[in-house]
Amino acid sequence: MKKIFFFILFTTFFTGCSEAVLDVSPTDQLTEETTWASPQTAGLFLNDIYNSLNAGPWSAVYQNLPTELSVDPLDNFSDNATYGPLGGALSASLFDTGSYGPSNDIFKPNWAKMYANIRKCNLFMNRITASTFDDATKKSLVAQARFLRAYFYKSLIDLYGGVPLITKVLDRNSGEDIQYPRNTYPECVTFIQKECTEAAANLPTSIADKKDLGRATKGAALALKGELEMYASKWGDALATHTEIMQLKQYDLFPDYAGLFYSQNENNQEVLFDIQFAPIVKQRNINQFWGVVEAPSGAGWGAVDPTQNLVDEYEFADGKTAAEGSTLYDPQNPYKNRTKRFYASIIYDGSIWRGKPVYTRLGIANNANQINVVGKSGNTGRTGYFTKKLQDSTFLSTPTNLDGTNVIVFRYAEVLLNYAEAKNELSGPDATIYEAVNKVRKRAGLPDLPTGLNQEQMRQRIRRERRVELAFEGKRLFDLIRWRTAEQVFSQPMYGMKIEEKAGKLVFEKVEVRRIKFVASKNYLMPIPQDVIAQNPKITQNPGY
Repeated sequence: MKKIFFFILFTTFFTGCSEAVLDVSPTDQLTEETTWASPQTAGLFLNDIYNSLNAGPWSAVYQNLPTELSVDPLDNFSDNATYGPLGGALSASLFDTGSYGPSNDIFKPNWAKMYANIRKCNLFMNRITASTFDDATKKSLVAQARFLRAYFYKSLIDLYGGVPLITKVLDRNSGEDIQYPRNTYPECVTFIQKECTEAAANLPTSIADKKDLGRATKGAALALKGELEMYASKWGDALATHTEIMQLKQYDLFPDYAGLFYSQNENNQEVLFDIQFAPIVKQRNINQFWGVVEAPSGAGWGAVDPTQNLVDEYEFADGKTAAEGSTLYDPQNPYKNRTKRFYASIIYDGSIWRGKPVYTRLGIANNANQINVVGKSGNTGRTGYFTKKLQDSTFLSTPTNLDGTNVIVFRYAEVLLNYAEAKNELSGPDATIYEAVNKVRKRAGLPDLPTGLNQEQMRQRIRRERRVELAFEGKRLFDLIRWRTAEQVFSQPMYGMKIEEKAGKLVFEKVEVRRIKFVASKNYLMPIPQDVIAQNPKITQNPGY
């Protein structure tokens, strides 16, 4: 089903700013001439650009995997989860301490990787535009490349703010000045908006041929545009874009929240865009990285441990949290009477995983899964919880190349929540906002939102809904950044849950497991890597670094 992987070897690839040279090797390589001779061979080049996609800014943590599947994903850089006791976790060594800077940038490879990908897109569009292909083919190929280029640019501006906008193939041997200054953030936003709008006009509303699954559609381009507009607080534009997606009538919620992320349900009606994986060819090792430390079928690393802060945001079946006075909350059994999203997302003390219970409490002999409250080294959980969402219990925790489950980048639940947020920010609550949010809640097994909420109350309910619905999908950090609430959130400690049996009863105690140093005057943007500034004096550093 996943047909867009690139298997043709390019001898010299497109790094830096030198013009590409494609050496000849008759059996498994393409020449410069043959690459652009037909839509089929040109499509192999485009496939390689798709294959460069990652779901987050760091694509080389332990393996060349998307950040959301790595040993230190973006949710570890938020209050949703914390790193396991693994050496080298950047969320621990740099982010928590606030010690990152131009010479030790957390996401340093992102700049070079994204501009290498942007250059591929520029080269591809240049060659396709000059080709003799029919107009329909040209429009389709160029539209896909424009979407991909916009995706890469958004990955840059989410971290750094304004960046140089380069839309042609640069050649350091041409004699022209190839050093560009940074464009402003508003200029970049306007550029990406335009790219997505024009790409969407020439992209199909759906994929007709299954061999093309994973290619960009109109919905994907609009979802990228809409997320950009949300991040830029362009509420009117975001509302219009998400309304347009909803009016396509191409998407709906998948009925099973847990099953939404399983390989047997890939490319379902909720998915607007995903990154294609395949067993053996392009596999993911999330079950090893995120898995519980000790399970009947193997051992994981426990690298993504949900915090008590996140667990407390999951409502009980009556639609209230413990802090809100849920009558279903039992302090002796705090995991009872939760809803589908909680049970699909969190492995807690007593959870059944691969047919057997997982205990995180203290006092059970030889239990590698118990909460690590003594700073013990090795693969042990730090919060009393493990991540269940995005994992499939049919795969082993030990390394395997059989998990080829796709990674969802944009899905319809987020479209509904984005629509609700944009509409609320513009004009306050109305019936359409309730309808959008309640649809997401209904799938989770929750009652409708209470009526009569004012704008601030609705804002907080939408933000909580977004946090639990999209947990572990790499959205939380950028939400805190765009809402400008990171300094407030990170000023509070993050907790785990220590459980011990005393006098025949379980005693639950919140324990602090993490604090994050965040300086509002500078940390809302990442530092530009020092080697980038050294190579291009026109690039200015972000404030505070």
